[in-house]
Amino acid sequence: MLNIVFKGNYISDDQLIKRCDIPNNAVEYGIVSSLQKEFGRGLIILMPLFAVMVAATYFKIKDLDYHLTMGLDVAVSFVLVIVSVYLLTFVHEIIHALFYPADAVKEIWKSKEQGAYFVYCEKEISRERFIIMCLAPMFILGIIPFAVWLILPDFIPMPYNIAVPIVFWLMTIMAMGDVANVYHVIKEVPKGSNVFNHGLLRSFYIENEK
Repeated sequence: MLNIVFKGNYISDDQLIKRCDIPNNAVEYGIVSSLQKEFGRGLIILMPLFAVMVAATYFKIKDLDYHLTMGLDVAVSFVLVIVSVYLLTFVHEIIHALFYPADAVKEIWKSKEQGAYFVYCEKEISRERFIIMCLAPMFILGIIPFAVWLILPDFIPMPYNIAVPIVFWLMTIMAMGDVANVYHVIKEVPKGSNVFNHGLLRSFYIENEK
């Protein structure tokens, strides 16, 4: 019903590209020389937000009467962070997929080279919808639950009360690739454009000029 398909390891664009009817006025954008540089760009953009989240966490827990010592509870909380982030990585991609039209096929691939998952869909969507699609997982899995954690009473026992915001930090910072995508859209794609994927390259065109 959701048309989300989990695929294998991405090797080349031959696995992805299905459509041939590319609009004549389509323009490629966001062409990059290195994915590492793109992740770095997104990380730099997110650093102020990340710093605010870390500082807010410190002020939230600094007065709690608890002294951390290496024990079973600390080890369990560490494992829970790892497991939670691993599982939420899949949820992150599913959220991306849900922002594409329901009738479109959304494929979730893993890039072995980068060790990261990504969603591939060739359906055209508006520039604004693309921006929302990119940022939705960061807000749904990172920023919004972190804000809820800040305002709720401290009913989570320590040290799990520290592990919880760490998960939200990581789900926010893991959106650095998405933030880099949005950077390129805002900078290079005119308002009123439609955006679509064609392999790992992204393009846009203006509807009334198709």
